[in-house]
Amino acid sequence: MLTIIQEKDQDRLMQRAALHLCEKIRGELAVREQVILAVPGGRNVAKIFQVMQGEELDWQRVHFFIIDERLVPVDHPDSNYKLLRDHFIDPMARAGRIAHGNAHPFIMDPASADRGARHYERVLAEHGFRYDIILLSSGEDGHVGALYPHHHSLADGHHGFIVMDDSPKPPPERMTSSLSLMQTAEVAVLLFVGEAKREAYGKFNDASCPVAACPAKLVLSMRDATVFTDLA
Repeated sequence: MLTIIQEKDQDRLMQRAALHLCEKIRGELAVREQVILAVPGGRNVAKIFQVMQGEELDWQRVHFFIIDERLVPVDHPDSNYKLLRDHFIDPMARAGRIAHGNAHPFIMDPASADRGARHYERVLAEHGFRYDIILLSSGEDGHVGALYPHHHSLADGHHGFIVMDDSPKPPPERMTSSLSLMQTAEVAVLLFVGEAKREAYGKFNDASCPVAACPAKLVLSMRDATVFTDLA
């Protein structure tokens, strides 16, 4: 089922997205021992994390994985894990509301051919090798994570994490959850925020446009998908 929520004010939109996401986490916690939440990076995602800090739920039972990552150390300014840690995990841990161990970073290993992807798969396997809820933010071309239109990242049949050195969006070296791994989630929250995303949003709403041309459409296969956008 797809739901679209429109709100012109971006701050209000991110607040609504955060509250919705927390409500979905509560729902999953009611039927699962733990919830695996996969998250990307970005300024709007940071705003969502900040709102989530004010919500009361059993955060100790929520585990965070990184959907995609630049191949940089975890303390690098461009690290998506660092954004999660700085804007959610550290403040919540200081308040005693979540453990640092609930956030699982992708550890880039430059000496390994897979850059650490298989190790990250082993970590995810300890938690069921699946996502329960996925938060995505569409790019201007409709990409989500590091799955790009008409790119081998989207067509790669590996179930897990894949790495590339030819990302169409700089920097070229990236890691991403595969298409099939993203689609293990039953619940998705997808953002189309800003005028630059209008073309991608149009493709998303075009029934004739395939996932290959707009990877954000992968959420349409999920049981529960909600789009938050400031675009008419």
